[in-house]
Amino acid sequence: MGSEGLTYHERKALGFGTVKERVGKDSQGNYYDCCLTLQPAVDPVVTPDGYLYSREAILENLLQQKKAIKRKLAAYEAQQAEEQQKAAERAQVAHEAKLIAFDRQNHMGISGKTVKRIEDAIAAEAATMHDAKGVKAAVNIKENEEKMKQLRAFWVPSQAPEAKDLLAKPDSATYCPASSKKLRLKDCVAVKFTPVPEGESGRFMDPITKDTFTNTSRLVVIAPTGDVLLEETYKKCIKPDGHFKGKKVGEKDVIKLQGGGTGFAGRDGDRAQVKKHFHLGPGSGRADLRGQHQGPQSHFGLRFYN
Repeated sequence: MGSEGLTYHERKALGFGTVKERVGKDSQGNYYDCCLTLQPAVDPVVTPDGYLYSREAILENLLQQKKAIKRKLAAYEAQQAEEQQKAAERAQVAHEAKLIAFDRQNHMGISGKTVKRIEDAIAAEAATMHDAKGVKAAVNIKENEEKMKQLRAFWVPSQAPEAKDLLAKPDSATYCPASSKKLRLKDCVAVKFTPVPEGESGRFMDPITKDTFTNTSRLVVIAPTGDVLLEETYKKCIKPDGHFKGKKVGEKDVIKLQGGGTGFAGRDGDRAQVKKHFHLGPGSGRADLRGQHQGPQSHFGLRFYN
């Protein structure tokens, strides 16, 4: 199109391709919010990857996943049983086809090539019939001439073969809704936040240094006790000795808690931006299409029509 190629601004306005959007602090939640309910966690638990949930919410989610797995497994087993039954029926039809061909070859003088063609025809017609009654009746070609004529009319929509969806064996594992990694309820660790004294700002604080937590704080959960501390406090006060509240604490017992949103890409990383791919679309609605709605017109008369 030469000079009539779309500019960057026009492509963005049309809304095709990957559309990106910056999200602010309010769209990301706080460090104490449940990843499912998006509300302050009640009876909070944390996953090994540091995602916080209300116990009731994550329990309900994992239970629903198990129910879905059970339904998928039942459907998969039913499909496997049906496939085995069809395979047995096809084997029976193939055996009967060989008997018919053998009989006709020996009593009617049919050539070996014709015998092979009869066997293939019977097998092909039997494969198009889904029910057991139709499969067994396919052996008698004379009684099914009319039905087979219809089956051969594949160009008729009503006679076209239907492609069945083959179900894959479902995964028996349950997954974390936030990280999409395998998760079991027993992998979750109960969390105990230390509330700030009445009259002071903030919601929770470090039980050792008494520093108030914010969404910019880097927090860790001590798995043996469930206490939430500043990462700096852990490194300076607990890591050298390896004990906290009389319990041994190793590096594997420390879970880094996912922080809350700040609205800054340098702190939030990928969470500060959301994106979605659109294959087709009339536009994002953020800008007028060129040449319409009082927008600047294109050179040489280019127009967009929706």
